[in-house]
Amino acid sequence: MCVGQYCEWSPDSSSEQSLKRKITAILAADVAEYTRLIAEDEEETLTRLEAYRKVFDDFVARAGGRIFNTAGDGVMCEFASAVEATRCAIDIQESLRTANMAHPAERQMHFRIGISIGDVVERAGDLLGDGVNIAARLQSLAEPGSICVSRHVHEAVMNKVSVPFRDLGNREVKNLPHPVHAFEIQMGSTRVPPALMRRDPPVRQKSPAAWIAAGVIAAAAGGTGLFFAGRGSAPVPPTTPIAGAEVAGEKQQGATSGTVSMPAATATPPETPANGSVVITEKLTPAQAFDRLAQSGGIVRDPKSAPELYHNARSYEARGESAAARRDYLAFAALGTDYVDPLLRLAALIRTQDGRAGAREAFADLAQTRGRAAMLVHALQFEGLERRSRLAAFAEANPDFAPIHAVLAQEFGEDRQNGQTIFDRRGELAALSRFLTAEREGRLVPFFLDQSVLAQWLERAQKREAFQKAFFAENRDRVGAQFMRAGSGWQAQVSLPEAATAIDYKFGSMPDFRSTGALQLLDQRTGKPMANPGFELPANQGPTDIALRYLDADGHQSTVTMIAFNPRDALLKGQRDILDRFANSWIAFGDGHNQHLLYYTHLVSYRCAIQRAEIGLDGASPTDLLPLPACDEVNPHSIPANSAPYIRIKPEVKSATLKITYVGGDVSEVKTFLRKP
Repeated sequence: MCVGQYCEWSPDSSSEQSLKRKITAILAADVAEYTRLIAEDEEETLTRLEAYRKVFDDFVARAGGRIFNTAGDGVMCEFASAVEATRCAIDIQESLRTANMAHPAERQMHFRIGISIGDVVERAGDLLGDGVNIAARLQSLAEPGSICVSRHVHEAVMNKVSVPFRDLGNREVKNLPHPVHAFEIQMGSTRVPPALMRRDPPVRQKSPAAWIAAGVIAAAAGGTGLFFAGRGSAPVPPTTPIAGAEVAGEKQQGATSGTVSMPAATATPPETPANGSVVITEKLTPAQAFDRLAQSGGIVRDPKSAPELYHNARSYEARGESAAARRDYLAFAALGTDYVDPLLRLAALIRTQDGRAGAREAFADLAQTRGRAAMLVHALQFEGLERRSRLAAFAEANPDFAPIHAVLAQEFGEDRQNGQTIFDRRGELAALSRFLTAEREGRLVPFFLDQSVLAQWLERAQKREAFQKAFFAENRDRVGAQFMRAGSGWQAQVSLPEAATAIDYKFGSMPDFRSTGALQLLDQRTGKPMANPGFELPANQGPTDIALRYLDADGHQSTVTMIAFNPRDALLKGQRDILDRFANSWIAFGDGHNQHLLYYTHLVSYRCAIQRAEIGLDGASPTDLLPLPACDEVNPHSIPANSAPYIRIKPEVKSATLKITYVGGDVSEVKTFLRKP
């Protein structure tokens, strides 16, 4: 059975490949009106689809998902949880909505996304089954630019993502025997369903807050377009504008800028002005004012304050009026406040229209005169080492500017192209600690005009801090070494928690670190010759501390790890490891003319780790001692000339049992050895 471009495997299909069944979250997406877009301008459509797919693929990878099937304009993805799948879908739609602002409405390319969670079968990397089919059907129910999720997904994410849902009820869908209960995530797209727009909300005779809340209600946490994207949709604007609120005492520098001053509250509701605008009658902080404006909807006439300008800019974005949105964002930036979230949205909008170089140029001017938030966002418009260097310099010069610590944590974060090094993990954890300390001390709120965006940053920071703390608590960054006695001395084998380009060691009276050198092998993880993990110590080396360090894949030097080396302890441990690993070689029956002999050469070779060895024949308990020569720590594996590593037995003996007591008192399991017929 096929659903759209995706076909389900049926039990009648013959396959020699192994099948694996599991529960997983599935995201299905395709482009709305793709055939029309291709017919109108094939080359431009394919070019833009490739660009949008890169954005799509990047968000999926960042969320820990996997793309397992593509067909034409369709994409199928797998996620470990419904929460990550939904957050990824919201990020994708927010980012592509901004990208679409650069195109006329008839040429905009909108994805429809469906998400389900359920039982699937994995075959050669592809996923098949009801979970896949339901996601594809939910995708077909979604409006262009929106997301539809199943009831199970809605139940899993409703308290974890800050977006409004609309219950679509049970829907009959093609090729599925039962209806699908669907929910739509209201994304604040340019196509606003009429049912979501209440142009004439009732005014209830209650508190002023009730009059404020009347109007179109929409989420205020839009994505930043860069990192820690907000999960909510932008406000959905009604056709009737609202009256502008005056901001009293709002300073132009700093984010703790006064309160929004409205007319004094009265005992009865104010009359609605003749022009149909809404008057807000409270004193609010800028963040509270922005939240109330977002709830009320509409466009503020003659905006002057930070909340008004930011509200208008986001409203224009939701309408697709990118020029007006950019104008009000730039007017907001001219205020020179410390609010970071509006400037991150402005940067995303400029990058969509003018590219990263255009955003760098625009923010270079703002960074000179418009405060620290503009300086931070300017640094973020660079890439690679240049960006990290600029961010580190900003953090050093402005340690009190709390958002920089979350930004630095993201730079060190798990989204790095080649994965996190231990250096990155330590850097991320330190930055997260500083950021969350600022939150506990109440120093974060003044940097965010949209407090729901701050909530997103905090949620991610807390999650990442817990993850990294667990990583280090489990000692997964530990450097270790094993020592094995060889004929000419000791062989040390270093174990590292990550790829390394060089390993250095120092012990005893060595004045400087010495490199272990490199092997004639290319390490695929680093693209460089593999660092030699081994080095030697002299045979007569006494107890000492060995210092180890290494260079990671990015060239950062690790901290120095001290490893205690005691030759006797190392000898006992090394020999016991060999005995445990090769227990089947402890004894062997002779054959042919030696069938009257039972050999225990393996035990004699590693006798330094053995306190005693006891044997029994033909089912008897192992109580008879096997004679073992004394341990020779100078030549521990050699067999003395006067020692015979065997005992004589009757040729008719069919089995032997053996038990070893190790130095230190540990006792092995009793092992049984059978003579071959």
